[in-house]
Parts: sequence; C-alpha cells; structure tokens
Amino acid sequence: MATINNNGVVIYYEVLGEGEPVVLLHGFTASSAQWQYTGIAGELAKDYQVILVDLRGHGKSDKPHGSEAYSLEHRLSDINAVLDDLHLDRAHLLGYSMGGWLAFGMAAQYPERVSSLIAGGAHPFDESAEPFRHVSGGDPQAFIEALEAFIGETIVDAAKPVVLQNDLVALVAAAVDRHDQSAALDGMTIPMFLFIGEHDQRLVAATRAAEHLGAELLVLPRVGHAMTLFGGPELIGAIQRFLGKVT
Repeated sequence: MATINNNGVVIYYEVLGEGEPVVLLHGFTASSAQWQYTGIAGELAKDYQVILVDLRGHGKSDKPHGSEAYSLEHRLSDINAVLDDLHLDRAHLLGYSMGGWLAFGMAAQYPERVSSLIAGGAHPFDESAEPFRHVSGGDPQAFIEALEAFIGETIVDAAKPVVLQNDLVALVAAAVDRHDQSAALDGMTIPMFLFIGEHDQRLVAATRAAEHLGAELLVLPRVGHAMTLFGGPELIGAIQRFLGKVT
C-alpha cells in the first residue's frame, strides 16, 4: 500500500505479486477493490506485478469537488505518477468502463508507456455525461437515476449502498464528457484486447472500436455493463491468454 502526491492530489495504490507490471484501472463509482472481489487481481498476481490504483475521486484517493480536477490530462498524469513512483517505464493496462477510457487515453497520448491495452465496457469515441448535468451530488436518488441513465441499465437494490457510500459531489464533478480519441490511435502497434457484455449499451461502439483498432473482441453472454467483470473463468482466462501472448 502506498500513496503519491501528484500536484496536490493524493493517489492511493497497492502492488500485488511479481513479474511484468499490469496496471488495473477501475470503473466510475468503484475503486481498486473492484478487481479484488471479482477475482481478477488475485489470479493475475500469480504471474504478474499487479498495480491497483484508486483513481482520483474514488476509493482512498483524494476527491476534489471541482470538475476542472477531472480533465483527462490530470487523470493520465496520476497514472504516469504511479508508474514513476514504481520506477516503471511502461506497463500493461487493464481498464474497465471509466478505466478503459483512461487506458485508451494513455495509449493515445503516452504510447511509449503502454506495453499492451485491455479495455472492458469502454471505447475511444465521444460519450456524453449529460445525465449528470443537473445533478448536484446532494440527492442520492437523483444520482442513482443519473447513473442508470448513463450506463443504460437499472442499478439493483443490493448495489445501491455501495454506490452511495462514495463522495457523490466528487463523482458528479468527475462525470465529464469523454472526447473522441480514435484518430490518435490510428496505426497503433500496441496489442489490444477488448471485452464487453452482450447487453451493454456500448456493445455497438466497442465492436466498432475493435474493427477500427484491429483488436480482438470478447462478448460475454447474458450480462450488461454492471456484471461484465463477474465473467469468472471465461473472462479471466481470456485476459490471461492475451497477456501470455504479448509478454
């Protein structure tokens, strides 16, 4: 367990295992614990140095309340700062949802630091955060409704307390529009693997991304955005096989 201070924002991270480094970037409203309870971190740590990062606004990292703190540039700076703190020139990136968007950002802007890219429930194209435009963070029900509109599916009752334990004001500030990065990825030689749930509203965009980037795409059956990371052996095995090929 460690922290770094990146221009006044404290970022928390953990390191598990040994081997080639793999940085795990979680989704919006989650934390690095997401990779633990889905079993992914533990399995990868058997063969790799797994770096779990709490992204700004989440988990044990600082949670600024101003949207200017959540620009793509600031967020990528956090990832680079963690790599620098560990004296790593480059690493494999595995990101889900928001973390996948950040992984695409790293590949687009800092390709020299990316050994390979795995992105789930994400794509490099434009995406609006419009559902959060008129949410303040002071109304938990309004936040849940905005999140449901953003991901296109209902949050089950059992998951709502987990979402609502976050600093909602910080999360609303973090819900910024995501701009198209696909042009910067044209011609990339970085190996890429994408995965997504069959019922995820981003399926069409992820399929388009895989075709655009020449990446392998795994579609996990019968699941939407919220449950894709619980793909179990099928998902974990696919990630391990990809990493085995590129390492």
